[in-house]
Amino acid sequence: MARKKKGRTFVVGADFRTDGQKRVTKGEDFLVAGGTKLTHEETVDICNEFSKRLKREGSPDPATTVEILRDVLHERRQRN
Repeated sequence: MARKKKGRTFVVGADFRTDGQKRVTKGEDFLVAGGTKLTHEETVDICNEFSKRLKREGSPDPATTVEILRDVLHERRQRN
């Protein structure tokens, strides 16, 4: 039986401010590297929410995946 390739989201946090720290957070479905403490934490939260929603949807098509990400980002923006 052939193993299905598992997709992973890779995010690099680019921030013009720096605090000299190197940050890497590896989740089940994502890897976030870089950014200040605040940028990194917010990006990890967004990736966690995105991963949860993708799992709820099963294996959505690319258009649905984009829609889910757009919803997550919009909700995040509304909170801030």
